[in-house]
Amino acid sequence: MADQLERLFRILVRRIRDVRPEHLSRPFEVADILRTFVPYRLTRADIDVDAAEDYEVLILRLLSGERGFIFADDVMQDDLRRELESGNPDLRALQAYGTAKVTLAQHAMRQVLEASPPAADAAAPAPPAGPTAASTAAASAPMEMWDTAARVGASPAHGPPPAPGAAPASEVSAAFEALQRQLPPTLNELGDSLSAVGSARVSFHPRASRIPDPTADSSPRTPRPGCRFCGQSLPEGRAVTFCPHCGQNLKILRCPGCSAELDPAWKFCVVCGRASTAV
Repeated sequence: MADQLERLFRILVRRIRDVRPEHLSRPFEVADILRTFVPYRLTRADIDVDAAEDYEVLILRLLSGERGFIFADDVMQDDLRRELESGNPDLRALQAYGTAKVTLAQHAMRQVLEASPPAADAAAPAPPAGPTAASTAAASAPMEMWDTAARVGASPAHGPPPAPGAAPASEVSAAFEALQRQLPPTLNELGDSLSAVGSARVSFHPRASRIPDPTADSSPRTPRPGCRFCGQSLPEGRAVTFCPHCGQNLKILRCPGCSAELDPAWKFCVVCGRASTAV
């Protein structure tokens, strides 16, 4: 069962999806979390907190990078972690870092969205109602009248009376007149038209060759992976140290548990002891 911190992150992702979906992959301010996305008065029941102080401590834990839910400035996250470790954190730090930029961790955000699709997707629109008996009869009546006239060589105006539930006689007459304007009025002219079509020379269009061009470059190109912090694409064909979208240093390896900076040769984090991703 999800604890309070995980429930807070899930609610944050869903609110951003419903209110400002562009911030799912773009940085936003800490003040937006407190005022717009997950304010205390609208979120306390969902995360099961009884006091505003407990709610603010959860926000501090989220912003400090606990469990890798949020990426932010290293200075801010180190400061918030020290406040939490002191046992009596100064909650005024939230206001001090109100304009700081934070970004959702893309892998954690996608897990939340896949587990909770939008309500609009769940409620699929009902399929349109099928044609009624009256509309089916009205649509098929002109064609049946034409077939009858073609077989007997007579005008369809003298055919059998319409079946019960069929379209009115005026609608049938209008549909039949439209067919007469599009098709040959007599069987002789219809035969002449078919003969003309059959005697027409069919143009020949050669099919394109399927033999591959040996000079063409068919080797697939693997695109460069996106930024591991914000998920945005990186420039191709050049060395990239800092992400042009979120400004994070891509050469730094961080612990997946506490977000502490790791040396590339380390197999375990010196802060929390968790194994690095390279193990």
